[in-house]
Parts: sequence; structure tokens; C-alpha cells
Amino acid sequence: MRLGNRKKDTKEIIAKYFGNRIYFGPFSGLKIPGLVLNALSISEILGFYESCLHFIFSDLLNRKIKSVMIIGGNNGYYSAGLSNLFNPESLVIYEMVQDLHPRIASWFETNNLSEYSILGEATPEEFRRNDKKIDLLFMDCEGFEKTLLNPNEFNWQRESDIIVELHPFYKDNLISVFTDNFQSTHTIQIVYDDFDEDIKVNKILNGLNLNYNYDQHPSHRWINENGNKVYTSGLFLYLRRKSV
Repeated sequence: MRLGNRKKDTKEIIAKYFGNRIYFGPFSGLKIPGLVLNALSISEILGFYESCLHFIFSDLLNRKIKSVMIIGGNNGYYSAGLSNLFNPESLVIYEMVQDLHPRIASWFETNNLSEYSILGEATPEEFRRNDKKIDLLFMDCEGFEKTLLNPNEFNWQRESDIIVELHPFYKDNLISVFTDNFQSTHTIQIVYDDFDEDIKVNKILNGLNLNYNYDQHPSHRWINENGNKVYTSGLFLYLRRKSV
């Protein structure tokens, strides 16, 4: 089958092959709402997106995750995925872009997922008011992690397992700061982007006889710095609390 050059058409055809569900990985089987299909990457549709985190999700299945907080809901991929994986009793999603809220909600409606709430911007004031235990904190907030991730200021984070995407291109000394703050309460693991992700995606596309070459790494991550497009890599910390 030969496809046109439009990525939108390619995504729709790929999704149709798998019943409009995520194909692989810990979120496999999730139904993809029509509202978000063309906002997803091909890697997300196939379930390989940020596959470097898959082993963490497997580890967390043994950690009695009953409450989840997500900072940076974006298009709802992780919000729905973590809800489907853990079926938490409480799920709070922060997303400052209001236009993205319907996309997030559409996952939950389409998949009959557990109760959730969508809030606006996550702020230090919001975090200081939190008095509930959060078992899993998932954070991707484009450089604001240094402001929002501090167990000395937000004591509840001492009892949370945490996955955070770091943005060292925005902030200096991030790893050392978080190591100093969390080493007494958490084991700390650095996780790097899997640059074989493209190979895995292309293996599926070739198996479907699709005439499409997926080559997103490393151009899928970048920031605007002084008017220049600067490419970055994915860098995560897994902060695993020492006691359950």
C-alpha cells in the first residue's frame, strides 16, 4: 500500500489497522478518541512513545498506586494511560492550556476510565495547599520542575514516587539539586531517551507494508533559545521512595 505524504492520512490508516487503539506497551488497548487522533504522534499511536519509561511503569505496578497527580496533561496520553494502568482512586491533572482540557476528557469518556479532575496551572501555592497523599507524581512542565519539585517545601512529595522530565536546557544544575533534595527519602535513577525508538516504529510500519519512514529522533525535541531552534534530548529522573 502506497500512502500520500500527509502525516494525517498516515496516522488515520495506522490507527485503523489496530482498531483505533494503542498497539503496544503499557497503554496497549486504550481506545484513541477521534478528537485527539491527529494530535498524537505515530509513536504514541503505536505505543512506543518515550519507551524508556516502560520499565518504570512495570515497577510501579507493585507499588500500590492509588492516587496520581499529573503536571502537564497535554493531549491526555499519559493521563489516560496511567489511569488505565493503575485504576487509581484519585487522579488530578494539571494543564494550564484550557483548550487541551476537552482532549484529555475525551480519553476518559471513550475508555470509561476512573474518576479524574482537570485543573489549570500548577503553582507553588496549589502545592502548599495539598494535604493528600500522592502515590505517583508524573511531571512534565517545561522547565518549571525546579519550582514545583521540592520536598523541603512540599512535604507530601517525600511520600511520592516521582517521574519527572528534566529540562537542563532551561535550568542549570537540575540533577544535583534534586539529588541533594531527595537522596535521603528516595532512590534516584537517571533515564535517557531510547534512540532506537524510530527503529521499532519503522519495524511495525514495514510489517504493515506502509510506505512511510519514521525518523523523529532527535528532531522531535527542541526549544527556542534567543530566536534559535535548539535541539534537546529526553532526560528523566525516576525518584522511587525508599519506604512504601
